[in-house]
Amino acid sequence: MSRLHIADTGLFVAIGQPSNSRYQAVRRFARRNDVTFVLPERVYEELTVDDPDVEDVPVDAAIDEGWATVTASLKFSEPVVSRVMDGAQRYIANADDRPADEIERADAALAALAAQELSAGTITEVYIYTTDIAAGEGAETVLASEGYGDSVTFMNGFRFIEELRSTGH
Repeated sequence: MSRLHIADTGLFVAIGQPSNSRYQAVRRFARRNDVTFVLPERVYEELTVDDPDVEDVPVDAAIDEGWATVTASLKFSEPVVSRVMDGAQRYIANADDRPADEIERADAALAALAAQELSAGTITEVYIYTTDIAAGEGAETVLASEGYGDSVTFMNGFRFIEELRSTGH
């Protein structure tokens, strides 16, 4: 059984710098469990800035350390990827009572990446780590409507970090 661990912007913002205990707890978890957190390109773009004054970006440290990676572009030519992206965006918009065009595409990209990999048959389980409740619930709901309900688990990023810190993992 192959698993995919997808992380959003909020998870990396919440863990902070490599010197932070939250960052260290997530790094320990990844190493002990042979987990690589996968970030859609849109998420990586949100986490990195084109500013010469910013040298150390925590996500780049995680990538250099080997427990995070960035995926290639989503394949929107695959109908399931486009459907799930649109569906997740609509779900988040309804949950947040905002127009769908105001929803960050990075949030919907979490579900779209899961759909892409599940439909390709390269993985059988997906864990989506996000601090955005609507994005996590939206991913689960939309992916369930595509027949992947038993394969997707939303992991509340804040709760995940706190559990790691409280158990010493």
